Amino acid sequence: MSSTELAPRELNVLLVEDNIDDAFLLERHLKRHGFAPQVTRVETGPQMLAALEQNTLPDVVLADYNLPNFSGPAALRLLKQSALDVPFIMMSGAVSEETAVESMRAGAHDYVSKQNLTRLVPALERELKEASGRRNKLAAEEALRASEARFHRLVEAMPLGLLISDASGRVIYANQAVERLLGCTDNDIACGTLTLDSLCPSLTAAHSALTHTAPPEPFEAVCTTRKGETITVLVGIALLNPEAKPEDRQIAAFIADLSLQKKSEELLRRTEKLAVAGRLAASIAHEINNPLEAITNCLYLAAGTELSDLSRSYIELAQNELDRVAQITVQTLRFYRGSTRTVETDVHELIETVFALLESRLRGLQIEVVRQFRATSSVMVQAGEIRQVLANLFGNAMDALPSGGRILLRTAATRDWRSGRHGIAITVADNGTGMDSATLNRLFEPFFSTKGITGTGLGLWISHEIVAKHRGTLHVRSRATENGVAGGTVFRLFIPTEDESYSSDTAKTEAKALTRVVATGA
Repeated sequence: MSSTELAPRELNVLLVEDNIDDAFLLERHLKRHGFAPQVTRVETGPQMLAALEQNTLPDVVLADYNLPNFSGPAALRLLKQSALDVPFIMMSGAVSEETAVESMRAGAHDYVSKQNLTRLVPALERELKEASGRRNKLAAEEALRASEARFHRLVEAMPLGLLISDASGRVIYANQAVERLLGCTDNDIACGTLTLDSLCPSLTAAHSALTHTAPPEPFEAVCTTRKGETITVLVGIALLNPEAKPEDRQIAAFIADLSLQKKSEELLRRTEKLAVAGRLAASIAHEINNPLEAITNCLYLAAGTELSDLSRSYIELAQNELDRVAQITVQTLRFYRGSTRTVETDVHELIETVFALLESRLRGLQIEVVRQFRATSSVMVQAGEIRQVLANLFGNAMDALPSGGRILLRTAATRDWRSGRHGIAITVADNGTGMDSATLNRLFEPFFSTKGITGTGLGLWISHEIVAKHRGTLHVRSRATENGVAGGTVFRLFIPTEDESYSSDTAKTEAKALTRVVATGA
């Protein structure tokens, strides 16, 4: 073979033929025209089925029209039933026009006479080329379907929400992230009730502007879920088919949930407030210590003079309250240091000492105090700190009753259902103005106050920290007065009765934990 000659083309032929001589002549004809045929000859239907089930499929089926126990049309039917895309050429000794037409209608690709094989090679070349084209097209379609399936799975699995709407703003597609984020379902989309305007009005404005201008930069927006809740998101939009007519254009909106980011920003804001509180506490401690010492010395000198019993009782009361001021200063400095001295304290006595100081104010406001003391146990606490907590709770209850009302005090032995610890619950409830949900969410936040310039916003924040230090809990429930429906607030303070000592390492760990608790408003 010279370098210019082409190597024979391999050709796998399934030949339905009972005549060995005709099979030999056919094979020789194919070799003369540049093929290297591998011929598998069959004479019956079972033999043909067995040949079609082999690992290597034939490139072409050549079938004699008439066989003693089989036929070309029967072979064609078997090939059709196998659903294999293999060219089929019918062959016969005598070709009539009617027979050729029937074969072509039955699905044969061509009809060739055995006496004139000159048409066989051109027909074979044509059918092999068309079969290769069909296979390539099928492979391309399968690859496209696989690519589309992969893309669809990717879009459905990604955490970023994707909405697609038509030119009217009706949502025609939403991935699973949108369903999780906004609560919309496939049924909403199928019914045509889901629109960009119902989910996010800002999307509607961006959608209208997009048809006239370039896509805007990603922007923050507020979306409304199907439950009516609002959520802050980051939105980016794009025009999917800008070449289409305006009425046929589709818009893609990518939605990212900013809830965690907003919570992180809020946590950072609160942490910054705590840092300011720490600096403020250091300044207060430095400025107030000297006046406190002077007042203490004056009271000491006054106590050494001749006084009536009444005057001496006033000095003792003033000294006790001065001690409280000193304790409050130390507690404000909790970020830098803290006391760990605990003493056994009777809860009821603690409550009564606080009310003794508030008694005149209670009478002036015409507030009735109902006591329901059921607890009998004492607790190991820092009495001054718990007294400050109670004073804050009682003071807030009184502030909620500017026109008089009732404060309910209840103590009861109970158990914390989360930790299983036994302790005493102190409930302070009032039938005052109450609070709305926005106020409740920020109630333990430092410097948050509803009392205007008269409030510092530190009372409940410090109280929450003190309670956490004692490994207790402080919960609140409230309902604002509106539409003639009475409101009220209930604070529940739980203090464990077990005496739990604090090591220095434990105290440091808890100080960090307290900072996180207060910062998150837990």
